[in-house]
Amino acid sequence: FFVAFLIFLCKMFSLAPRSMRVASSAVGRVARRSIATKSGTWMEGPKAFETELVHAAVEPEPKSGAILTPLFLSTTFVQDSVETYLQKGFSYSRTNNPTTSALEKKLATLENGAGACAFGTGMAATTSAISATMVAGDHCVITDCSYGGTNRSCRE
Repeated sequence: FFVAFLIFLCKMFSLAPRSMRVASSAVGRVARRSIATKSGTWMEGPKAFETELVHAAVEPEPKSGAILTPLFLSTTFVQDSVETYLQKGFSYSRTNNPTTSALEKKLATLENGAGACAFGTGMAATTSAISATMVAGDHCVITDCSYGGTNRSCRE
């Protein structure tokens, strides 16, 4: 994802002369006006990768109508009852929250994947990948210069 974002930034701030960037941006504005859609609707059909970087998996937030994904900084979420626990989809931010879900959806869209997982640490991601692909008794080939926690995890 970060590589794709860097490519996007390089294209946005290319080393072309300023006059060319200004002219091409003016042409782009005219083209965008000609294909403008009704407010709140999204363009149909294939989009350039740069457009996908910005618009992939973006949907207005239902409660506020915010176009861009809001940052949910809450650690916990109200539950109506024990019986309907998690029907709203979130309980505690360490396990999942709307901001993380939006990131995972965007990454999956950009990578043409079935899904994506975001982790709080590299070790959490590494442990998840190892646990998902190996069982007791499997053998793993790992370099000595890998992260110590990963090395220990593979050796134990």
